[in-house]
Amino acid sequence: MWFPQPMGATEFVDRVMNLSGDEERRRFLLAHRADLTNKTAQAFKDRADAFLRSDLQRSRTAIDCLLWQAELTKEPAQRALGLLARANAYSIAEGKYLDAIDLYDEAAKIYEAEDLVVEQARAQIGKVAALTFLDRYDEAEAVGGWAKEVLTRHRQLQPLGTLLMNLASMYSYRGMDSKALEAFDEAAVIFERLGPEGRQGRMWVEHNRAVILRNLGEFEASIQSSTRAYERLMEMGQTIAAAKAKQNLAMTFFALGQFNHALRLLDEVGVAFTEGERPRDALLVELFISDCLLQLRRFPEVLAKCRRVREQFAALGSMRFVGQAILNEAVAYSRLGRHPEALRSLMEAREIFEQDKNPTETAIVDLEIAATEMQMGHPEKGVSLALACADMFRSLGLKPEQVQSKLIAARAALALGEEAVAEEQLKDAREVEAGLAMPSLAYQWRHLFSRLEERRGDVQAAAEHLEQAIQHLEQISGQLMSEYKAGFIEDKSVIYQDAVRLSLSAGDPEAALQYAERAKSRALLDLLTYRLDLGVRAKAEEDRPLVEQLNMLRAERDRLYRRWEADEQARESLGPEGKSRSKALQREILSLEETITELWHRLLVRNADYGREASLWRIHTEPVRQYIPPETMLLEYFLIGDSLVVFLITENEVRAQSLDADARRIRDDLALLHLNTDAVPRSSAEHIPYLTANAQAILHRLHRQLMGPIGEAVAPFESLIIVPHGLLHYVPFHALYDGDSYAIVRHQISYLPSASLLKYCVEARPSGKGATAFGCSADGHLPFAVEEARRIAHLLGGEAYVEAQATKGRWLEAAERAEFLHLAAHGHFRSDNPLFSGLALADGWLTTLDIFEMKMQATLVTLSACQTGRHVIGGGDELLGLARAFLSAGASSLLMSLWTVEDRSTAAWMENFYRALRSGHGKAEAARVSQLAHIHLLSSNPNGLPEAYAHPYYWAPFILVGDPGRRLATLSVEPLEAIREI
Repeated sequence: MWFPQPMGATEFVDRVMNLSGDEERRRFLLAHRADLTNKTAQAFKDRADAFLRSDLQRSRTAIDCLLWQAELTKEPAQRALGLLARANAYSIAEGKYLDAIDLYDEAAKIYEAEDLVVEQARAQIGKVAALTFLDRYDEAEAVGGWAKEVLTRHRQLQPLGTLLMNLASMYSYRGMDSKALEAFDEAAVIFERLGPEGRQGRMWVEHNRAVILRNLGEFEASIQSSTRAYERLMEMGQTIAAAKAKQNLAMTFFALGQFNHALRLLDEVGVAFTEGERPRDALLVELFISDCLLQLRRFPEVLAKCRRVREQFAALGSMRFVGQAILNEAVAYSRLGRHPEALRSLMEAREIFEQDKNPTETAIVDLEIAATEMQMGHPEKGVSLALACADMFRSLGLKPEQVQSKLIAARAALALGEEAVAEEQLKDAREVEAGLAMPSLAYQWRHLFSRLEERRGDVQAAAEHLEQAIQHLEQISGQLMSEYKAGFIEDKSVIYQDAVRLSLSAGDPEAALQYAERAKSRALLDLLTYRLDLGVRAKAEEDRPLVEQLNMLRAERDRLYRRWEADEQARESLGPEGKSRSKALQREILSLEETITELWHRLLVRNADYGREASLWRIHTEPVRQYIPPETMLLEYFLIGDSLVVFLITENEVRAQSLDADARRIRDDLALLHLNTDAVPRSSAEHIPYLTANAQAILHRLHRQLMGPIGEAVAPFESLIIVPHGLLHYVPFHALYDGDSYAIVRHQISYLPSASLLKYCVEARPSGKGATAFGCSADGHLPFAVEEARRIAHLLGGEAYVEAQATKGRWLEAAERAEFLHLAAHGHFRSDNPLFSGLALADGWLTTLDIFEMKMQATLVTLSACQTGRHVIGGGDELLGLARAFLSAGASSLLMSLWTVEDRSTAAWMENFYRALRSGHGKAEAARVSQLAHIHLLSSNPNGLPEAYAHPYYWAPFILVGDPGRRLATLSVEPLEAIREI
């Protein structure tokens, strides 16, 4: 190959790099052996370093060319340069630290033999970093100290600055942040002296100083440093380095309690590292994500993620990160109440950090041991250990950890009745936290101060601290992606309970109600208030790959689920091999569901900008009284520990009354009621009357606790709206029995998850038209479902889709236009993952996740199926399941079931309900009419119907949630028919 004029080293290297394929590059180097000089070798090295953090493949190409050149020239120094380039790739990009150290040592020996002491010292720079990643800190410090002396003596400023940064990082990893900051500052001075040549070094210092500033509690300075580093590194084309700066930024937002922002940035960083072929860095992102998930109480995800992470870091020899993964596992175990496992993991992590001589991480483990001892009922151990940790963190200058230690010590002291000790620790915590502005710490010391002031009898001071604590707490929860709110608030509801209790003791039921409402169903209210979209949709171009992956996994899950259902239906005829296949399918489905849930959350995090605006995350409650109709009382129940209070709210006033009820007794009675209703379909007709009497006895006990004490206050009101709390969501209030009759006989009853929701129900203006009914018999197992759908469509003048016609596509199409939607089918409640609770249509399951994608115009959605009104009750009294999904999709009211329903009686119940609705009754009124038809007609048994139908199992499962509706202008009224066979 001929060129008209000689090329410079840079042009030569670029020409080689642009050739296609290794063979062509090797031939070119062989043909131009005479042009292979030390300058071309250095140019290849410069290219390798430049591409190392932006294009790993191009970097590898430059390294190969450099080593080929060294083979051709037989120059030892050029070979050493190639070894250094490859060692940098192993250490910085690929996480192969042991291999990197071997190459650094080999290069250093070559330089030593050539009497090139400066180059020998430069070969130790990368080795310091590799040793640090392997937690071999003493070796790193010794090697770095020798190299620093040589480079300083020979005034090698650029490599000296890089070495100082690596030494600073080593000090930081050891928990010696003050010493690390000194080394970074020294490096910054050197890069400043270098002028333009030191620009990239200055950005690296800026990036690394941000980590130290965060550790020392200087959050604003840390954010500014990370932001500057990110912007400058992107301008320089250093995309991987810029991603690391963004990662630092994410962890600072994490420290400030802005978990959603942190997760979104970590998601972006993880993509950058994966695309840049940086597996170790991507693995570290997973560890940081587990930190966030811990705070959001996503413990099963944390355990699964940390197990994967620790195995891979162990294979890389990075024991510090193995220890951090084990520590996160321990915290998850502790919060799950699995204390023996937590303590074992904590001891394992502590041993790793002690071997690494890392005082910071060791103290963090000790602090978690103190917290675990507290949870196990050993506050005396918690106090001493937490105080020792506080002293250690103070000596290290780590303010956030110091505050957390003092909070745990104060909590333990309060448990021991040592109020003076608690006060001293809380005052110290308050003083240190004042300079940090961390709401994640502020809400804790405020709450503990409130407890302390209340013990001393200063209720006013206690109430003021509580209000401040709740504001700090809501600052964090309000900025979360909606699906993370319930988990985060789960262990913090006691703060709201204390606020309700103090407000009631001060004689202020209005304030108590406001606190109760601030504690309930915030995620659902956010969905309605801000019209948040939880659908699997790409809102930006970068979302498309994730959405495509989600849709592919959902389709695969549905395919496997149909196969598993077929196996389960034929279970009796399956042999051992078939049953084993069915279990394997089930495990695969559950694994797919976990992946789908995790990816869906990632998509939602990316599109949760609503949490970043202060005007949106500030929690407010909606007015209630102005939306309550005359002759209606709203009863809002609220659990304070195991005690219970009920708010009695009308258009004119709010009152509160403590009830002589115990949550444990209620829980026991609900369990007995569940056993009773579950036994009905399996019992003979002769045995049903005994079950009926037993059910009435249980419902009578529940009535005495929940309705009896407020009977006189409630009696004048025709309509009741029930807002349950906690386990009370499973109480059929309309079926409570006073010893003579059921509550539904005296009142029209509907339900709401939160009183604040009443505004949205009343103001809703559904624009749907017509009615559509669906009926699926589940291969003949529900013989009345098909006829039920046809009759209801006829009554409402709508259309019916039954059996093979009742597809998901038709349902989704009808949901966008219908005023009334009715589905008679098989339903399944998934307590393990309510996102996959669902309703069986002809071509598959309509799940909670599917419903989140719908935009409905319906005034009423009826789910005539089993357990459609069941929920997982998450933190903040969030109802996780079908009800929340339908309400958020736009349905103004739902007719749902609390337990498994019987096919024939349900069909009759529904026909009477719709006849009443067609006759002009409101929705709650129509439900009452149908229930009374069962109760009254069965009591006289005019049509020879089975006496068994008098059991509440048959007539009481359905509840109306949402807008109760108002009586319409009377239409052509037809007499209500008795329950009859269909």
